[in-house]
Amino acid sequence: MDDDGIVSINVTPLVDVMLVLLIIFMVTTTKIQNQEAMSVNKPDAATGTKLDMKSNQILLQCRKDGVYVVDLKEITETDPDKRDKIIEEAITDKLARERDLQGVIQCDEEANVGAMVHLMDLLRKAGVKRYAVATEKPKKRDERSG
Repeated sequence: MDDDGIVSINVTPLVDVMLVLLIIFMVTTTKIQNQEAMSVNKPDAATGTKLDMKSNQILLQCRKDGVYVVDLKEITETDPDKRDKIIEEAITDKLARERDLQGVIQCDEEANVGAMVHLMDLLRKAGVKRYAVATEKPKKRDERSG
């Protein structure tokens, strides 16, 4: 008879548990750091650089009259839910073709700020990770007028 007992300890379950805990901590710390804030890579208007439209970009515009434009195509739908659905479909279609899609949001100076934030939400909801807010350089002061 072999009555030697347990000679070695099996550490495999210990390692498995430690790896699961490590993954849980990694996921929770990234969730804690990503609070309900929106980080926007917004260039300073005085030092903004020219942004040439490329195939990996989608241009979302909002005008002061409340009309939205996606890649220079005006959205004529007046129902907000249907309009959002059209914009989301345009974003997801372009995202399917370009995995590294960048959203460019360009709103009229007199447009509702909520419209710009709403467009950012639609981009984030569709899975776009990079977006910019288009600005223009301030006009030079006319020395005679002022």
